[in-house]
Amino acid sequence: MTSPVPPHRPGPSDRVAEALASAGTRIARLRLTVLAVACAAVLLVSAMLWFGGASTLDPTRRAVDDLDVSAWAAAEARDEIYGNRWCVGECRVRVRTWSSEGTVEDTGREYRAALLEDGWAPAEERRCLGDGSESDCYARDELFLELWVMPVTCADRYELCVGAEVTAVVAPQAALPRLAENRRASDTG
Repeated sequence: MTSPVPPHRPGPSDRVAEALASAGTRIARLRLTVLAVACAAVLLVSAMLWFGGASTLDPTRRAVDDLDVSAWAAAEARDEIYGNRWCVGECRVRVRTWSSEGTVEDTGREYRAALLEDGWAPAEERRCLGDGSESDCYARDELFLELWVMPVTCADRYELCVGAEVTAVVAPQAALPRLAENRRASDTG
């Protein structure tokens, strides 16, 4: 006759085994949680950097930087910037002036071709700030660009003076009334 198996009473070793198993499960859950939080943090930081970069890039700067002209037509560039990018108070206006080693006609042709190739379309003449004979106006998306190509001025009248100076005024179309007002004020004052 076999003796009945006595019921198993948990001993100290069983409680230790149970505690270790419970701790192992908690450690595994903790590892997964840390991994999930780390992945979420990396994705969040990446998204913030991408959106931050996209939101801080000035569209007026991008517009003039994207012009693809020959090196002789953009030998040197200077920027003048005023206003607010988000049109708070006053819209952002960028005035970029390039020195060109070419003639006024060649330089003008080079810039006009680059503007058309970059997606700019000629704007209505009535929107131009100049009188039309000395400037060209273009529009693209929400931006307006007025292009001036003028001969360089030389200090000495006996000096051989060759070259042109190109000025592009780039602004959101919302800034046009204010620019026209400023132009009228400077012409009368």
